[in-house]
Amino acid sequence: MNKNWYKSVFRRNVVDMHIPDWDESFLSKFDAEAYVGFLKQSKSKSAVIYAHSHVGLALYPTKVGYAHKALKSRNFVKEVFDLCEREDIARVLYFSLIYDCAAYDAHPDWRMINRFNREFAFDKNERLSRYGLCCPNSEGYREYVRDYIKELCEEFDFEGIRFDMTFWPDPCFCPNCREKFFKETGKSLPFVVDWESPDWVQFQRKREEWLVDFGKMVLETVRKHNPNVTVEHQSSTYISDWAFGVTADLRDAGDFLQGDFYGDHIQGSIARKLFSTLSVNQPYGFETTFNISLQNHTSKKDESLLKCKVSACMADGGAFVFIDAIDPVGTLNPAPYKIMEDVFGFSEPYEKFIGGERVCDAAVYLATESKFPYDCAPKTVIDGDLDKSNPHMTAVTNACTALIEENIPYTVITRKSLDSLSKYKVVILADVFALSYNECEALREYVKNGGNLYASRYASLMDTQGNLKENFILSDVFGVDYNGKTEEKFTYISPVSDGMEIFCGASKKYPIGIEYNQAMVSVHKGAQVLGTLTLPYTSPVYGGKFASIHSDPPGKYTDDAALVRNQYGKGCAVYAAGPVESAVTLKKVFTGIIKLLISDRLIESNAPKPVEITVHRQPDKYIVSLVNFQHQTPVVPVHDIVLSLSLPEKVKKITLLPNETPLEYKCEDIKATVKIPYIETLAMIAVEF
Repeated sequence: MNKNWYKSVFRRNVVDMHIPDWDESFLSKFDAEAYVGFLKQSKSKSAVIYAHSHVGLALYPTKVGYAHKALKSRNFVKEVFDLCEREDIARVLYFSLIYDCAAYDAHPDWRMINRFNREFAFDKNERLSRYGLCCPNSEGYREYVRDYIKELCEEFDFEGIRFDMTFWPDPCFCPNCREKFFKETGKSLPFVVDWESPDWVQFQRKREEWLVDFGKMVLETVRKHNPNVTVEHQSSTYISDWAFGVTADLRDAGDFLQGDFYGDHIQGSIARKLFSTLSVNQPYGFETTFNISLQNHTSKKDESLLKCKVSACMADGGAFVFIDAIDPVGTLNPAPYKIMEDVFGFSEPYEKFIGGERVCDAAVYLATESKFPYDCAPKTVIDGDLDKSNPHMTAVTNACTALIEENIPYTVITRKSLDSLSKYKVVILADVFALSYNECEALREYVKNGGNLYASRYASLMDTQGNLKENFILSDVFGVDYNGKTEEKFTYISPVSDGMEIFCGASKKYPIGIEYNQAMVSVHKGAQVLGTLTLPYTSPVYGGKFASIHSDPPGKYTDDAALVRNQYGKGCAVYAAGPVESAVTLKKVFTGIIKLLISDRLIESNAPKPVEITVHRQPDKYIVSLVNFQHQTPVVPVHDIVLSLSLPEKVKKITLLPNETPLEYKCEDIKATVKIPYIETLAMIAVEF
């Protein structure tokens, strides 16, 4: 066993094996030799092997739970493990938490109860879903998990263990949760979802706290029985909505983060940046299916798309994990492994250059306690259309998209990075509503000591306990006071004078439009107003008066501030009364504001929008990666990309990796300029100093 196995393993595999046993043919053709043969062919250097899946059936002869009928006298886990050891493939056990149909069926008192006062997955004898969900607050279920972990640690030698599904699928109202909440707060569980109610927010904070407690219990149990293996939890839900109950604190329940993602390249970029700052150890694992989706068993991604995903993962310092799914009878489709042989063959030569300390201009702040729809009316939990929208994450996504397209290297941080804010030239609060006093104080000190801050709309108007404030907690930094919000949902920001560069051609008469309401603010003495609030002719009311039948053109030009620049201490803040970063039509305006706050950019380039640029510092060089990740694949190559890098060290040599081919470059003061003639998917260069 090697507890540091993950530090040098960048090609990883998972084979989903969530197979029930109601049909005697299921898993009857499982062949460990063929399974490991495919792993070897694909050049995978670690494998996640299922010990216990969502269906709750073990693939070894368990004494704790329920063994799959296909085992008969076999032990699938041991068979695969023995062969992986022979082939020098790191072994990671898979264990499904919370999602456990067998335990759900056998123990009604362990079951989650959803907001419709029904048991998750089953209602009496009628199955409502494929998934049986067990509540992590059930002591019986917790004991079952501890016993399972003990058995696995005693039964097998392995390098790591992966716990999947460590999240709440929805608020649970089972007797265990009700009793625990009352014991800890003296209150009954609230049934009205109201983000301006401290009672509801307290329940949300408890859900988050309980999940961390459960994750740490799992970690401590593994440590007790085998301190020499790694522990990882499924981590894709950090960027998901409030219902999952996942915050930055859950990262402390494991050794490194890994998560499976199925969105576009922007989602992947954001997730990897978050993992690179939040994971306790590096590299993290970035995971996606070989197939088009989890639900389509026979589809497949094309090789060009997979190379883009692997390239982006390497550029962000991560390990790539591809997911395949076993056939119900236990066989595997050979096609994915042949394609992944080529994909991992492409990525393998770059591995020795992966990693280092990320260097970037901007840090986008993800407030994990602010992932809720703060501008919605209260609703009872039994409302079928319970709002799970996530405006903060929408703003984060759009901000990151704009930064990528403008060639501004960025990362994503949480409150776990508050002690290292000084590393960043600008911190972005993208439509953040709730912030703790500790977060606000750290941000205040950051600006006071010379940092730059962008914030929009309701940033810091609520603390993380659900207490709505009369004014922004950071009003002194923003240079404005909160006076309310517009009833108009489509609003405008007018430049204070025509020709202002950051407004990208907008004028007083034709201002920039935002499909959101805005905060109404008054300005502190000394703050500079860059833009003012402009409203439509009328407040849109269906059936009422309007100025234009399809749109709400600007008609009320006010002197109220909407974009304000404020000097605070040695630093500067720009506050936008409307979430400029959330408007997909205003990317250039948003990045213009960010450039206003960055005096000396790390990188300037003519790279087109699909090319993302990342930089990592190693002891004697910088690794600069350019990933050409287009919406359609195969990608169209790009040519003659010019990079200008402003670095504190004197550049001695620039080479194109992985072959370390020298590139011509020019130096002027602290700026080194180099041209990359051709990029198909990935160009990685080393800038030696």
